[in-house]
Amino acid sequence: MESKVLPIAPAPLPTLSAFPTTSDEATEWNIQSPVAKSPAPPTTPSTPSSFQDIRRWRPAAQRNLRNQWSKLSSLRTQWLSLSSTARSYATYVVNSYLSQRYMDAMELGVLTEMPDIRKKACRKLFKQQETNRSKLLSSYKDMVCTLHLCTFTS
Repeated sequence: MESKVLPIAPAPLPTLSAFPTTSDEATEWNIQSPVAKSPAPPTTPSTPSSFQDIRRWRPAAQRNLRNQWSKLSSLRTQWLSLSSTARSYATYVVNSYLSQRYMDAMELGVLTEMPDIRKKACRKLFKQQETNRSKLLSSYKDMVCTLHLCTFTS
């Protein structure tokens, strides 16, 4: 069986006469500009109605921003100070715990001749640990208070 190949004729190219040339013809074809297709955005009552309203509103907003910025800056400085202090207390707590835990393995040199030196050292380290733990908790509470003030200010 022989297959016949039929020639495919190219589609005719449109001419300029096929498109509307006047606006009346365009409306007959229902051609609209993209601006005409999208409806205008609704105006909300919160947007200022004129440039004079914007000018009156702007200084008050700038003043409020300046006031809040200085408060937030001072609270940030306070936060950094408190977090540094809290980090120091946390380091003290960990170091005293580790020293207490590994007291038996420590080489005390001449001090091993003193009676109950390890027990006394462990008691002292435990007291330091408790003191620094309470200071850490207090510092944490101050940090939470500062964070609350930051969120309240902003």
